[in-house]
Amino acid sequence: MDRKLFSESWHRVAPQKIRLRPSVRVRKQFFRGQLWYIASDSYSDQFFRFRPEAWDFIGRLDGTRTVDEVWQVCVERNGDSAPGQAEAIQMLASLYNGNLIVSDFPADVATLFERQKKRHAREWKARIFGIFFLRIPLVDPDRFLERTLPFVRPFFGWFGVLLWLGVVGVGVSKVVANWGEAVDGASGVLSPSNLPFLLLAFVLAKLIHEFGHAYSLKRLGGEVHAMGITFLVFTPIPYVDATQAWALRERWKRIWVGASGMFVEFALAAVAAIIWAATGPGALNAWCYNLMVVASVSTLLFNLNPLLRFDGYYILSDLTDSPNLQPRANQMWRHLVEKYAFGGRFSESPAAGRGDAVWLASFGLAAYCYRIFITFTIILFVADRYLGLGFLAAVLTVIGLFVLPLGKAIQYLLYEPRIERVRGRAWAVTALTLLLLVVGLGFVPAPRHVRAHGVLEAEQASFVIAGAPGEVVLSEPPGEEVAAGTLLATLSNPQLELEIARLLAERERLEALRRAQLAREGLGREALARREAANELQLAELRAQQSSLAVRIPASGFWSGRSPEEYQYRWVARGETLGEVIQPGDWRFLAVLDQRHAGVLFEEGIRKAALRFPGSAVGDLVRPTAIELVPGQQQFLPSAALGWSSMGEIEVSREDESGRRTVEPFFLIVLDVEGEGSPLHHGRTGVARFEVDPMPLGLQWYTWIRQVVQERFLV
Repeated sequence: MDRKLFSESWHRVAPQKIRLRPSVRVRKQFFRGQLWYIASDSYSDQFFRFRPEAWDFIGRLDGTRTVDEVWQVCVERNGDSAPGQAEAIQMLASLYNGNLIVSDFPADVATLFERQKKRHAREWKARIFGIFFLRIPLVDPDRFLERTLPFVRPFFGWFGVLLWLGVVGVGVSKVVANWGEAVDGASGVLSPSNLPFLLLAFVLAKLIHEFGHAYSLKRLGGEVHAMGITFLVFTPIPYVDATQAWALRERWKRIWVGASGMFVEFALAAVAAIIWAATGPGALNAWCYNLMVVASVSTLLFNLNPLLRFDGYYILSDLTDSPNLQPRANQMWRHLVEKYAFGGRFSESPAAGRGDAVWLASFGLAAYCYRIFITFTIILFVADRYLGLGFLAAVLTVIGLFVLPLGKAIQYLLYEPRIERVRGRAWAVTALTLLLLVVGLGFVPAPRHVRAHGVLEAEQASFVIAGAPGEVVLSEPPGEEVAAGTLLATLSNPQLELEIARLLAERERLEALRRAQLAREGLGREALARREAANELQLAELRAQQSSLAVRIPASGFWSGRSPEEYQYRWVARGETLGEVIQPGDWRFLAVLDQRHAGVLFEEGIRKAALRFPGSAVGDLVRPTAIELVPGQQQFLPSAALGWSSMGEIEVSREDESGRRTVEPFFLIVLDVEGEGSPLHHGRTGVARFEVDPMPLGLQWYTWIRQVVQERFLV
């Protein structure tokens, strides 16, 4: 093992007689088939994990022998596997900082006071720069949980599992049976009138969630000594401290404690769904709908997400036998930098093997990137409602995510003992890396592209439109290629025939009135003539509709649209489009470009363009032959398939039944395309990719952020 056996700082701890505090409890746990010892203190909720060789050293510290004597015994017993002097000092320092050991030396009051002061400073710093995740402990619920555990114990056994399956099954069936109403109700969840129901449902769901953790831990023999409120994005949410679950020996018990909150919350969502489906419009129905959404959707998006330090993170840690996953991932990246970038020989990897190293490094990178993404999203969410508070949060976040880590990095380069012998190389590598980042992000041009969603249309297309309302009683599959005049469908409309019969009877009545007027010297002849003319016009219109009940193909070409068999026995309205007949060869792609990117294309021009359609091969690109930028802003999409109402990418107005009116104006780009066959199909949606002049990545990111701020906050 490439470790240092001796340390120049050993003389500071060697003569001391140290022992663990009586409140420290030690348990065995197995991770990936290896034995570990977990030391915990019930007063401070501190947990430390040791390998058997390390515990052999710590466990012998009984206060009767010096640290050096105990270390000598461990070296004789364990040989090379015994901890070195530097490792022993590090373990003792961790235990000392956790206040888990006592010494026969007189207490250094100044040192203890300084340590406590630093601890409080770290806590306040975490609260300030963790403004979105403030946590305030309020009560110790352990006695209450102990007294009420007998009443809820049956629900955390096999009876509870069977009951949960039944309740959740019924709740899911109710949601599926009323799926349309459930989807329609989602549009009003964030409306101002619904916010009180949403907040009340959110608080109740999270309160039940946290009690699920607490009771499951109590049932398995653990303790819960802290309960309070977490302000998640300034929203009060109950929480309980279930860190005692780390002391449970069996892995499945720790996983059960982590997942119990979500199981209880899903049961609550199912009960809310049952009540929602059984009640009519009103306060109870609205509140149960919000409770159903909060207790299911938010749980899946946040609690189950392993990249956030919620339930999913701890469940993943136990499933992969990776305790302290986030700290070890950070240590892994520090080890990679120290050993491979700085050339430090004595840097030790926290990973157990190559696979574990890849896992830790990947998780650390993904968690850091996702934390930046979710923080940026939350800042925009808060700033949309409270601009000043969002700006303050943004400043604190930038300081917490970038400024403070930069200060720690400088302090690390100046004073870290592990890189003492390679400090010069560390400074050189760091400076070179920063220089490359500045040059690469600020001066080296990078490719730049603009994407726009659109729809492909044939330039020569004839619409097949129902000339009259009616029920499709006979339909003929047109085939791929159709000829003009081919019968497509036959409609039936008895009401139309009755209306024609009524007008014919009205014609006879008017004729009789006209003859009677001749006998009275033609009194009222002019008014009667107008009524006869109106009747003839209506009769001609209805006969034209009657003749159009036989729907025929207007022109030769290729059929595009649904098969007429899908219209069988369906009532179609007059003017409804049944399909199109196209003549392929000349196509046009109508691309919808948002306002943020319009300036780039109008001012800088387009260097290259390509079209890609879903389902096509990676290299199957379509090159347009001509590009036209329509200068005026548009408000209606060329096809409803591009809007949210048809699962498209562009937000459309909820008040527009056609699904084509957009919330924000856009610019239209027309791309001419030539060719036949796949992937060119009339009405197919795709993405246009425009290549513009290159720009350094740093400037691209700055431009994007500036455009987002200007668009959302009009500044």
